[in-house]
Amino acid sequence: MSKLKGSCLCGKVSFEVASSFDKMFLCSCDQCRQITGSAFASNLFTAADQFKWLSGGDDIANYQMPGRDISKSFCRTCGSGVPWSSGDGTKMIVPAGSLQGEPEVARMYRTFISEQPLWSSTLDQVEAHERFPS
Repeated sequence: MSKLKGSCLCGKVSFEVASSFDKMFLCSCDQCRQITGSAFASNLFTAADQFKWLSGGDDIANYQMPGRDISKSFCRTCGSGVPWSSGDGTKMIVPAGSLQGEPEVARMYRTFISEQPLWSSTLDQVEAHERFPS
């Protein structure tokens, strides 16, 4: 099976994962929007045995929201989101933006769309540019 590499923005934390994922959730719940600073979190799910840390384990900080099953792992240096283990340790949740390459995804789901901000519901109609417009 082919592998993808991933990392944080500064490169201190890096990992390798099988390129095939069980699920991808694009979650627009209030907490995922706050934790990412975006319209939704885009997280891929895979079996823990398909994942391997390459560097930076000591550079990872974790946040667990009290009373909720919401967490985030991030690089202590650059703040980029990095993968974390599910509560039971059987899955790894990989932020899609941390990958260097295109993953294969078996199933994609948009979740908590009732909490999606109005400004993000029509992104396909927003003028697109290759770079910042002049």
